[in-house]
Amino acid sequence: MHRFWSTPEAEFIRFHRRRGESLRITLPLEPPTKKTRRRTKEKAREALSAAFEADALARRARELTKWPKPRAEIALDILLFSSNRNGARVDNICKWLLDELIDHVYADDRQVKLLYARAARLPASRPQTKKEATQELASEDVATLTAPEDFDVAVPWLEPVEPAKDEPKLYITAQTRANVLADLRAVSDLDERWDPFEEEHGIHHRKFIEHDTMLDHLIDYRSIFDPDNDDGLFQRRLITKQIDYQDQSQQQHVVDMVFSSLLTDLPVDRFGVWNQVRSHLQYTPYLFDLGVLPTHGGSLDFQARLRELLLSRRERFPGLFPMRARSGVSMILFEEQRSGKDLDNLIRTVLPDVLEILRPQQHDLPGWIAEEVDPAEGVTDIPFIEVAAYPAHMTDMPPGSVVFGLSSAGRYSSWWDRATAHLERTLDETS
Repeated sequence: MHRFWSTPEAEFIRFHRRRGESLRITLPLEPPTKKTRRRTKEKAREALSAAFEADALARRARELTKWPKPRAEIALDILLFSSNRNGARVDNICKWLLDELIDHVYADDRQVKLLYARAARLPASRPQTKKEATQELASEDVATLTAPEDFDVAVPWLEPVEPAKDEPKLYITAQTRANVLADLRAVSDLDERWDPFEEEHGIHHRKFIEHDTMLDHLIDYRSIFDPDNDDGLFQRRLITKQIDYQDQSQQQHVVDMVFSSLLTDLPVDRFGVWNQVRSHLQYTPYLFDLGVLPTHGGSLDFQARLRELLLSRRERFPGLFPMRARSGVSMILFEEQRSGKDLDNLIRTVLPDVLEILRPQQHDLPGWIAEEVDPAEGVTDIPFIEVAAYPAHMTDMPPGSVVFGLSSAGRYSSWWDRATAHLERTLDETS
């Protein structure tokens, strides 16, 4: 019997037990914000409560283990497909949700130690303004668009279509941090080690030659245009924008490497992993060591240091800022022992200055389109935030310190969820 519990079949049983204990709900809800009317907020609260009571998976989870958790540390994954293309920012969505999940998932939102939240915008049925129409014509199939009322230029090829009737979809997964760590330990014990970069981008993370070769081709191509005439200068400018976009994407991939390790290996092997990645903070432009969070009375000094750091990084790397590539934000808080901080408050402390100074874009701006939005004038937004709180005493980081990075924007789940999905596939194959 003892021999059986060391086999892949036994790990398969333990894994699916942990999966069954996860609290999962899905509902057609657009989370409100502070500006939402009171009655709309009340309806949203009622819909959320009803979903936790009626959802079959949620009932099954409560049969296996007690929910809400009065003290356990929680991992929370939130995915919203929003029907509002100009809807609330993901941090504002989290503010409402984390408060409303009290008494459904936990007793205090400080119990949330792992948080991933993404707001994905459902495609609109037509451009809303002349500027939006100009942008969308460059990338959308014009047969699916219709001319807006304030578009004063004749566009005869646009056929009227019915407005989109897509409803929002909100997916919430809550699990104990202990179960997440058990999954991560199981992943680290697999014979074939999980490579998150290969999983995400299709290539091993050490093979950067493809990126270097592409940049060499772009630089050679740019050199054939004469900068002394208007057309040559124009072409060189477009190619330079594409080079900047490729450089930014590559730097985001470096951040993916670092944070995928910090968020999956660090909880299992804190000392070894942290010592390996800490050096990246010294030379990776999209990684930031923010120092120690303020205590009472130190907020102004912290905000001043934060802004100074962001401004100096922007000035030091003009090709990487302003940003042309969409970006998510990943953060790690190294907590003091026996103390906690609301992760949504941490986000609201850092994110406004990041958006104002670094200006991550709502849409990719590669550089090949002549009539494009300049990053300095574009719409700033982030598709997702990913935050983890780890005990500082298990690393050499000062208690209360924060590290954040600008990640690739195309990810629809957390790194720990991706590791768990890899474990599930592997166990399914072995079983």
